[in-house]
Amino acid sequence: MSYQGISIREVLDKINANTNGWYLPEVQRQYVWGNRNNSEDYVCLLLDSLLQGYPIGGIVVWENNQKIPFRPFLTDYTPNKFNNLVDDGRWSENKSLVYDGQQRLQTLYSVLRHTFNGRVLHYDLSFDSKEADADDTGFFFLKKGEESDVHCIKMTELCSIPIDDESSKKKLESKLNELYKDDIDKQISIKYNLNKLWNAFVKTDQNPIAFFSVSADNADIANEVFRRLNIGGVSLTSSELVLGKIKAKYYDFEQELWNISDEIKNTTGIRFSSEQLLQLIYLLVKNTIRVDDRYFLDKDIELFNNKLKTIREPVLEFFKYLRNSFNINHSSIIPRWWAILPMIVYLIKFKEVNSKYTWLNKDAKYMQYINQYFLHSQILDWNTQTMVNKFAELAIKAAESKEDFPLKEIKGFAVQKNRVGELNEDNFTWKPLFALKMLQPQRTFNFSDNKPQIDHIFPLKRGKADELYQNEVDVLWNFQILTAELNNYKRDKSPKEFLLEHPDMIGSFDFIPTLENEAWDTHTSFIEYRKEKMIKFLNTQYSVTFSKIE
Repeated sequence: MSYQGISIREVLDKINANTNGWYLPEVQRQYVWGNRNNSEDYVCLLLDSLLQGYPIGGIVVWENNQKIPFRPFLTDYTPNKFNNLVDDGRWSENKSLVYDGQQRLQTLYSVLRHTFNGRVLHYDLSFDSKEADADDTGFFFLKKGEESDVHCIKMTELCSIPIDDESSKKKLESKLNELYKDDIDKQISIKYNLNKLWNAFVKTDQNPIAFFSVSADNADIANEVFRRLNIGGVSLTSSELVLGKIKAKYYDFEQELWNISDEIKNTTGIRFSSEQLLQLIYLLVKNTIRVDDRYFLDKDIELFNNKLKTIREPVLEFFKYLRNSFNINHSSIIPRWWAILPMIVYLIKFKEVNSKYTWLNKDAKYMQYINQYFLHSQILDWNTQTMVNKFAELAIKAAESKEDFPLKEIKGFAVQKNRVGELNEDNFTWKPLFALKMLQPQRTFNFSDNKPQIDHIFPLKRGKADELYQNEVDVLWNFQILTAELNNYKRDKSPKEFLLEHPDMIGSFDFIPTLENEAWDTHTSFIEYRKEKMIKFLNTQYSVTFSKIE
């Protein structure tokens, strides 16, 4: 069968339809367009291509009524949102599964019928392409509920107008003509743009999207078509290819990864993605963090599925450890994610040999080597593939023997690979936000634009014209986990003056001297005092001693 043409409106009506609807097979990758940079620009260009009659690529579907798992398209799109499979009672219904074109169709469905990152797509009917820049399209996004100018139209409203309802178009055109009765040029633009929009997104006599129906007797053939479709163009990643192989046998494997990821996020606030969970399983089964479909064998499918059944409890415990011990509530606090995998592997393996083993409610002394590894690996960048693979190997061996976390051996290997092996005053400040979190584990970061907020106890702005002063106070030893609003409030005051006026705020600061102490007299003496206190805390809390700088 050759490609057939279909209108945008017919596509929208087919997606998730109760009868002969278009859905997604379980082997399909996750939707990724919405996560990339400048995604709204890409969406606007896609819509403009349809408006101009440009090709946007073909859609490949498999029409079938076989009993196979599938999932619906998303309605309102938000990052890291994925739809679960439909109930198995629906698996035998008549349906078309989209094997190529998910990204385009999901984008169209969300922006033309629902919302995209909480925003609604509009079009400016007064748009004049002759006066616009090359990439201007007339399409733009506004927050849901935000009103646009009267000469703009919501695409969700346009795409909900019945196909044969010409009266709505006439009413809108008449209303805008009356509004701009003294502006003939704008009337012409509005009429021209409205006709184009109507023909492209309401009527069905234009067929700008090509789709091909695969002839297949079973899911294996359809999945092979899917694999070959992704050999060229924007290929599937190794992780997606590995997942595809597993899901061909265990359809709900990826969905379970999503469930664990969501549970981590809901329990601790930390986002550990399904891709990271797959990488963890790959490390446990294949002894490497490099996910490579070329070395993923059929016999591995069963091993991966079995391992998935065992990791949920220890993985959740690990992230609860991060939350309980350090108040880590956001993934951005951890700068080197690969480096934490040996810790998780150690906990998983230890629980396999001793199901009662736990990190929760243990004191710092009991967790000494684990906490020290966490500090060292993050700050000293123990994060290469070779290092993490070796660290995991050492951790597994120690766990299977019920031994302490092998920090000494790990340090030795890090040094062998030309990495710094010990902390000192200088390198401890390489990752200041992470270091601050370790110094103030009882505090919780507030976030703005996904960035943790800190307060400079001696304010930056107070020495506005003094660059030397600003450099001297913009250091770890002057940082406090506190909302930025307070920093703005006291920016023109000395911190001692501020605390004398607001003694109730003293408890919001750590490692500070009493207000009678002479350390408050200068910012340099204060910072030296606080640095000494912080370094002492590291030794008391984590048994970390800084090495001398040579």
